[in-house]
Amino acid sequence: MTIFAANAGEKQAAKTETKIGAHAMRFLLPFTFVVVLVITGCGDQNKPAEVLKDRAAEADFSPEWNQAGASQTGASQAPESKESNGAHTTEPDPTAPASTESAPTESAPTEPASAEPAVADNSAAELNLPAVQSSPAITQFLSKFDVLSAKGFVPTLRSGSTGIGYTLETMLGIAENNSPGGDFMGMELKAFRDDDLHMHDSEKMNLFLKEPTWIDGLTHAERVKKYGYIDENGRQAMYSTVQIKRNSHGWIFRIAKREQTVFMRFHDEDVAFWTFDVLKKRLLEKHSETVFVAAHARGVGKQEEFHYYSVTWCRDPAIDAFIDLIETGNVLLELRMHIKPSGSVRNHGSAFRIKQNKLSHLYRDVDQLRPTANQ
Repeated sequence: MTIFAANAGEKQAAKTETKIGAHAMRFLLPFTFVVVLVITGCGDQNKPAEVLKDRAAEADFSPEWNQAGASQTGASQAPESKESNGAHTTEPDPTAPASTESAPTESAPTEPASAEPAVADNSAAELNLPAVQSSPAITQFLSKFDVLSAKGFVPTLRSGSTGIGYTLETMLGIAENNSPGGDFMGMELKAFRDDDLHMHDSEKMNLFLKEPTWIDGLTHAERVKKYGYIDENGRQAMYSTVQIKRNSHGWIFRIAKREQTVFMRFHDEDVAFWTFDVLKKRLLEKHSETVFVAAHARGVGKQEEFHYYSVTWCRDPAIDAFIDLIETGNVLLELRMHIKPSGSVRNHGSAFRIKQNKLSHLYRDVDQLRPTANQ
């Protein structure tokens, strides 16, 4: 019994010591961690705050202490940049107030900027709006044109080659005229069939009519007889295309820039001329603003139909560009006259023409207004 009692007393004493030791450990454990962290922190004076922050998280201390501890251990130094997932990032200042939103742990890859600006899904984005809005003529024309284009194919109002222009102008409410000025609020209109004339090919288009100043001392009838020929109809005629290179009839341009004059020569003789100022004035009269309208065509003669769909707006022609186009053979002149049976002369007018694919070289500004990207 004594031995049993003694053993029981020893066991009770052991249990008591164990309880005392456990209480002591619970009391001393927090101080132990503090001592360890303080000692460790003393050697980490030059380490970034992020390292200390991670250690505080491991010790399960509060964010309030985390900020204070970081401040006490020299983490208020300037933030240090590091590479993360290939993206250059900068660590936030640990002394700044904590954000209420959690920051992402990884930097999202940055999409490269697009080389071209995105275009909004509307037709206005395709237009040179400041220029369009500054021109009452083109603004009103587009409003009328859109109504006409929406009708699709419309029957020609006149058979023949002039039907496309006549039908366009009539549908737009423009009376036919031979005015030296433009057709629509001072703006010239030119219509063409897209199956035989294209804005991007080398076919020719009329620019304007302008008779030269003749210096040969002849009447028209005498002129046709001297410079012309007998045509297939047995008439005395003078139909010829004048360019910078001499043609088979002997006609050629001569540009005298010092005199600011374009001469027309027959063989080696100057017989007529236009001054630069005269050509510039005529160019601005007819083409200060010009709209070229393309149409799909189907049918022939009186059954021909047109669907007007394309608008190219040209403005601000330059006389220097016009002269350059003559010199390069891209602007030419058509002489068109013959003697009628009565003996009088039928003159269709001296027409300056331009190759379609050189049109943009004549104007300082060219805009394709219809169709837009969304049409």
